[in-house]
Amino acid sequence: MSATPGVIKPSAASFMLRITKLAISALFFTISRLIKNLRRMAGRRQAGTCVVLYYHNVPTDYRHRFEWQMQTLAQAWTAINLQQLSDLPVDSHSVAVTFDDALESFAGNAIPVLERFGVPATVFAVADAMGARPTWGDSYFPAEERVMSVQSLRSLPESITIGSHTRTHRDLTALSSAEAANEISGSRQTLESVLSRPITFLSFPFGAFDDSTLRQCLEAGYERAFTTLPELVSGDRFVVGRVAADPWDWNLEFRLKLTGAYCWQPWVSALRTKIKARCARIAGNKREGSVPGAAAPGAETTPSVGRVRVDRAFPKL
Repeated sequence: MSATPGVIKPSAASFMLRITKLAISALFFTISRLIKNLRRMAGRRQAGTCVVLYYHNVPTDYRHRFEWQMQTLAQAWTAINLQQLSDLPVDSHSVAVTFDDALESFAGNAIPVLERFGVPATVFAVADAMGARPTWGDSYFPAEERVMSVQSLRSLPESITIGSHTRTHRDLTALSSAEAANEISGSRQTLESVLSRPITFLSFPFGAFDDSTLRQCLEAGYERAFTTLPELVSGDRFVVGRVAADPWDWNLEFRLKLTGAYCWQPWVSALRTKIKARCARIAGNKREGSVPGAAAPGAETTPSVGRVRVDRAFPKL
């Protein structure tokens, strides 16, 4: 996501990054559409796909932009809820909408629009912050923004699913195992207790998770966990990536996001990680005088677990 316009002034670098991503995504869309059409002409059926969008706030000044986005979504694609991710029809493309933080602007400005266009959505609530200021987003949200109260969450329509965004919106990978478990399982227990609704989905704050937090999510009984790594969803899986969306997205930008054209970014992130790791190994070998590519005596040769998975290509909450 990007900061709400007017909260901070966007830099020239961030603007150029946005333009670059748009250009790459347009090229990615063109190539992927060509490949898809060739496969269709060859009579090859393709697995169903879905883009899961994630928003945060919908300020009053941008409600009209959000209306246009939901109208565009409803007219061009099939809007589904998260429960339907495990059963995507063959040769279909769907879009699911989610909101992190459960902010009041979501309740006041987004829900009426979602209901108007028949778009289901899921909102991820921070269990211990209901009714409070979203202090984790001071540099992103307007000063008047608040987290929805318990009563507001209880009054949500049935078309809105509620999930957990942990207890306090802390980076789970920076916590001890006991602290992370409390954030994960404790938030579910609290939300189910005060809202009298089943809580089966979790969204990772900052998109950060590791093998330990995944195990804790499974042990806590969640059906799926959602991160912020943009990916095209296909097939039943536990960890699901999402594409960042804002009401102030440019028209072409938003249309491309709906198609999955922004889902090239994980490949670039993985390639960048491999290059950095390779460079680090080469530098280490030179310092130790060993042969590049050879394992040091006594070195661990099996892949490590517990590696943090988080996309830092752009700021996220």
